[in-house]
Amino acid sequence: MMQRKILVILENKPGALARVVGLFHQRGYNIESLHVDPVKDVENYKEIEDSLDLKLQENEVSKLLITTTVSDNLLRQILRQINKLIDVLIAKEEI
Repeated sequence: MMQRKILVILENKPGALARVVGLFHQRGYNIESLHVDPVKDVENYKEIEDSLDLKLQENEVSKLLITTTVSDNLLRQILRQINKLIDVLIAKEEI
């Protein structure tokens, strides 16, 4: 088990953060730290815009950084589950 950082870009809507945290709670995963900021400079996220074929607007999405300690298999499972959530645009391991 290693400490991992998960980057989640999600729509800045009421309840979006609660759904991500609820996923961790329901499955018994521990969140060691959690940091959320609205995305003000969308220029850094051109890769996401291109892959999802959409145009991000300032303060329309939030960047969520979660630190947790999990194995490789559990990390892959968590990422699959987070990416299925309705307000999540993309979730990946922050390297």
